Amino acid sequence: MFFEEFKLEKGLVFQEKRGAFEEHELHMHDVLEFHVLLENEATFQLVDKRIDGKPGDVFLFRPFEPHWNLVKHSHRPIRWISILFSPAIVRSIPGGYALLAPFYAVEAVSPHLPASASAARAIHRLAAQAIEEERTQGPGWEAKQFAILIDILTHTLRHAASGGRDDGRFVPADESGDWFDDGMLQAIAHILTAFTEPIDVEQLVRMSGRRRTFFYRKFKAITGLTPNLFVQRLRMQVACYLLGRTDKSVTDIAFESGYASISYFINHFKQYSGLSPRDYRKSLRTGSPSAPPQ
Repeated sequence: MFFEEFKLEKGLVFQEKRGAFEEHELHMHDVLEFHVLLENEATFQLVDKRIDGKPGDVFLFRPFEPHWNLVKHSHRPIRWISILFSPAIVRSIPGGYALLAPFYAVEAVSPHLPASASAARAIHRLAAQAIEEERTQGPGWEAKQFAILIDILTHTLRHAASGGRDDGRFVPADESGDWFDDGMLQAIAHILTAFTEPIDVEQLVRMSGRRRTFFYRKFKAITGLTPNLFVQRLRMQVACYLLGRTDKSVTDIAFESGYASISYFINHFKQYSGLSPRDYRKSLRTGSPSAPPQ
């Protein structure tokens, strides 16, 4: 397992890539990612599952989610478009954080969009258009790529909200498990924008427009975690990133990650990674990091 650093100066990168058959460790990084498979078959490896992919398929990965795409057949190299972007890029989009819901609704939404889905076909078309925009670099090409990303995220969200249907209708709440709920998405979006600040769970309940018991049950059904553990997971992801990428002190990282108590931070970090923050940083620098649990 290793942490791969991406410096997204623009906050958004479209890249066409090729890969040959090779053994590879899972990697993780701090950005959101689409893999748009163009040529030959691949196996997408996550911590707890493998998914076979065919040309036309689309995969999405969360920040700090260990993953890798592997060539399925040694004599057939793969080609794909990688879309990397910072979650913060959606701040300027109306309702932008709701577009990230499929990346965080880990229990309700599959990371795999099959080639047969209309959303996958649209994403392939849009990703190719974004690559062409960068190749020609006509006037406003970067703005065009940003607009394409919004379109891709919208297609992904609607695909998830429809339960993968291609008939254009959203799945009724009793079929979808009600994960595509404006109030629940607002609560998750609020956490994504403010998780390094104190989070008032009662405010999240009010924001969702649901009763407290229902809110807790649906939140866990969507994210796989309770609200407090979800916040803690996001804070730990930030801490891992800062420990691996910066020389900031453990105290500064604790405060920047949202912890007011250094002892509380260290205790949480040990529970999350199995190591103290200092030992985790040392393991990264010696090339043998311990993977945090997912």
